[in-house]
Amino acid sequence: MEFAFWFSIILMVYIFAGYPLLLIIWKTIFSKKYEATLSIDESTLPNVDVILIVRNVESIIKVKIDSLLSLDYPKNKLKIIIVSDNSTDNTVTIINQLNNDSILCIDNENKSSKSAGINQAIALSDAEILLLTDARQKHEASSLKHLVAHFSDSSIGAVSGELILVDPDTNEFSKGMDAYWRYEKFIRGLESDIDSVPGVTGAIYAMRREFYQPIHAETLLDDVLIPMNLIMNSKKVKFESRAIAYDVPSDDLSREKIRKTRTLAGNWQLLELNTSLLNPFKNPIWFQFMSHKILRLITPMLLLLIFVSNIYILSVSIVYILIFCGQIVAYGLVLASTFYPVLKNFKPLKIWSSFLVLMWFTWLGFWSFITRQHLAIWK
Repeated sequence: MEFAFWFSIILMVYIFAGYPLLLIIWKTIFSKKYEATLSIDESTLPNVDVILIVRNVESIIKVKIDSLLSLDYPKNKLKIIIVSDNSTDNTVTIINQLNNDSILCIDNENKSSKSAGINQAIALSDAEILLLTDARQKHEASSLKHLVAHFSDSSIGAVSGELILVDPDTNEFSKGMDAYWRYEKFIRGLESDIDSVPGVTGAIYAMRREFYQPIHAETLLDDVLIPMNLIMNSKKVKFESRAIAYDVPSDDLSREKIRKTRTLAGNWQLLELNTSLLNPFKNPIWFQFMSHKILRLITPMLLLLIFVSNIYILSVSIVYILIFCGQIVAYGLVLASTFYPVLKNFKPLKIWSSFLVLMWFTWLGFWSFITRQHLAIWK
């Protein structure tokens, strides 16, 4: 039990502190900051097709399209391909009323999935570069140029943009998740400088169309599987912090629960869809993929093992008693904050509470995967 206790602690520390520290050392010794230079000659810019898969987004689709049409990019080199996956509201009507020749809208009569829609839309594209995005976010006007700048390097297969939460004060969970997202982007930047990012921001990323491999229709994490397919075929995936999409965090915890649970189930699904991701001889960034994506999936199990094993070894040393008391206080404060909201003003407690909620979602994601609940499309 002592071994299980210390092993779990060491692994937890490695996942959230040791790995980022190792990346910093790795970059300092072996790498330098990666940065692409914008082209000032617009005639050399490649044609870009925006790929947008939607379902029942009548309240936001006009704003989204306006944001895309406002991108600082030659209008004759930008086309928008929208697949409406059996929308039952006025989404398609609103798109068609725009009467814009640069927009191609496909109205699917039968509901399928986002991933199937991506396959369908990309099959219709003849552009050199694809910009993949979601319906909810707005874009910084210069974002596309910053993404495209990277493709002057033939080794680059895809480039992820950055998602910025414009209103992290919506609720306590959102505030904590904003801190977690900033931590996540810091790691992605380091991974990009060293080699490649094991996943992109689904709200905004670009890729070379010629290297796209159709994905399984039930894929939940297209924004991880698509770039990992590129990496497995010797292309690099970079992170561009100047390519920005803006989003407002959800203030509906139940909806966020559904979204995060499906995302975390999707991480397990990745290993089922492409087992070679676990093979260090086939995955060029196996170490980063395991440290960043896979080990995080077992963190709820590690927290439970730390707590349970601590109980068994209380009699061994006063140190274990003090650590156990610390755990009781840490979990107790989160429970107490539900009855005494003033405690939520303490920022470390706010972040710790959000972390525990995320751990609970991770448990639910695993359960959703093994019970096959994750196969429900467009939750």
